[in-house]
Amino acid sequence: MMSIKLALRNVRKSLRDYLIYFLTLSLGVCIFYAFNSIESQQAVMEMTGSQMAALRLLSRIMNTFSVFVSVILSFLILYANGFLIKRRKKEFGLYMILGMEKWMTARILLFETLFVGVISLFAGLLLGVFLSQGMAVATARLLGAGIGSFRFVFSFSALAKTAGYFGLAFVFALLFNIEMLRRQKLIDLLYAAKKSEYFRAPRPGLSVLIFLLSLCCLGLSYKLVMANGLIASQGILTVCIVLGGAGTFLFFFSLSGFFLKLVQQSKRLYLKGLNMFILRQIASKINTAYVTMTLVCLMLFVSICTLSSGMGLADALSAELRGNTPFDATFSVRAADKSPDGAYTGVDLLAVARERGFDPGAGAYAAVRCYSADAPVVLRAEGVEKTVYPDFMKLSDFNAVLALQGIAPISLGADEYALNSGVHNEKWQRMLADYEAGGELELAGKRLRAAGDGLYAYTTEVSSIKDFTILAVVPDELLSDAPVKQDLLHINYPPGDGAYEKRCVSALLGFAPGGLEGNLETKVRLMEYSHSTTTTIAYLAIYLGVVSLLMAATVLAIGQLSEAGDNAGRYGLLRKIGVEDRMINTALFTQILICFGVPALPALVHAAVGIRAASKFVDIFGEMNILGSSLVAAFGIVTIYCMYFFATYAGSKRIVNKEYAHQRRITENE
Repeated sequence: MMSIKLALRNVRKSLRDYLIYFLTLSLGVCIFYAFNSIESQQAVMEMTGSQMAALRLLSRIMNTFSVFVSVILSFLILYANGFLIKRRKKEFGLYMILGMEKWMTARILLFETLFVGVISLFAGLLLGVFLSQGMAVATARLLGAGIGSFRFVFSFSALAKTAGYFGLAFVFALLFNIEMLRRQKLIDLLYAAKKSEYFRAPRPGLSVLIFLLSLCCLGLSYKLVMANGLIASQGILTVCIVLGGAGTFLFFFSLSGFFLKLVQQSKRLYLKGLNMFILRQIASKINTAYVTMTLVCLMLFVSICTLSSGMGLADALSAELRGNTPFDATFSVRAADKSPDGAYTGVDLLAVARERGFDPGAGAYAAVRCYSADAPVVLRAEGVEKTVYPDFMKLSDFNAVLALQGIAPISLGADEYALNSGVHNEKWQRMLADYEAGGELELAGKRLRAAGDGLYAYTTEVSSIKDFTILAVVPDELLSDAPVKQDLLHINYPPGDGAYEKRCVSALLGFAPGGLEGNLETKVRLMEYSHSTTTTIAYLAIYLGVVSLLMAATVLAIGQLSEAGDNAGRYGLLRKIGVEDRMINTALFTQILICFGVPALPALVHAAVGIRAASKFVDIFGEMNILGSSLVAAFGIVTIYCMYFFATYAGSKRIVNKEYAHQRRITENE
């Protein structure tokens, strides 16, 4: 009974002094439950079979990544518990002086861990249940599904998984704490608070060399990433990661040697107010916590990149696919890859469709043909030259494709041609524009010049990826004897006629006439696939980004709260020599602000390079405008980071003031 009372008292005390720790545990439980209850959200959705399959795939992916997230949160629990136990070593030493056995102390820790786990689990599950209801609406919107009548959904499987993972994490934390106490001697427990971590910082000269080496490592890593992008070989990416991690570590390690010496050079700054006290406190922190600073910096980098680039990539892919589906369906037929040249002479796709029971006449359609010809196009830009062999299309067919999209037709002279390409890559566009300015094309014995406005970027078929084909549009008579390369039938369904769509898919899906390659792409199928992909990317970005951010902010917060407890006596000495409370609070605020800002600044530089590299990677598929997603991500990151900062400051101020009041009462009683 006594153990339970002591445990409850200690938990209440910890809730007041280390509220951030309990808040983070609750948020961790909340996020873990919400992202593991995705499959149960189908109860409130109206979905097709493919959307149901996408939801199940998303659930399996989230469950897989949850193992990784649980490891991160377990490390956080162990890290925070280590700080809490360190602050209470003297308390446990006093228990032993009063005659309490170590097994009794272990029992107190057992009850404390149990109470902390139950409180965090209950609060987190309560938040998670409400968050999962909102996620059901977001998931339905991202997947393109409908929402049926609202009903409250609770996932017992997510509950069991959350309780299991967090229960194991707390068991490991308990065993770790008990083993640490078992190895401690009584004298070490009683004087633990008076022992400082010892670190012999390198000499200033050596620190400057290490600092320059860290900048070289980071600069080389940035250069390799920008030069090779994210699609570089695995070896180059490994080198970039190793150089970036080593450079970050050496950066914070070198600060421990010359940070204070550098600031001391400015006497006006160093001797102003309590700056001498603040800077020595910060230098001491950097000297002993450079590994923690490195980890926090890298976690912030991961958080910024995943939230910004992940959401931007999802938006870019979704917008790209909308641009790749100008029609409701495209049925194409071409010669098989192994067929000899000239084996394909063309197929009447309208006749084929009608023979199979589908007449596209009720909707809007355009049957067009692409041709091949031995007429190269030489593209030039900025000293780069590339020869390509474009596909060819009759002017009448090209205008039919445009008309189906509601676009005005183009016109060409008898000796003119136009180029069309769906590629939006900046380099390709410059090359095409350069060719348009003065290039000529020879076809069927006739020389053609580029039309004055003959460069277009229209999408000419339904496709899952951007069409990189360069299409040359020429007068109809020039292709009368050209070999046929591909036939296409573009279809727009009549509004509200679901039977028309079913007949189209039933007749043409999987049909390959006479051993040729037939392919049917529909907007509905591609959009459902896109929704599945973008939903997965968005949820993974949010999941990993938020967890990394919480991890980084909590590590900083717990460290600063522990520092406040260790340095409370020093702040008390400042009061005794007449320093005002306002100056002490300002000093504490400045110290915490710098400790939160030091790892954040390199993380922002890393993230800027990473996001730039991600943008170049997505340029393969189309332009990625991540400004909107970056602003949303930045607002969320800054909000959460500032919340932890102000909560840390409030908690630290409370610890310092409480310790001073306690010492003052002892002095007055004496």
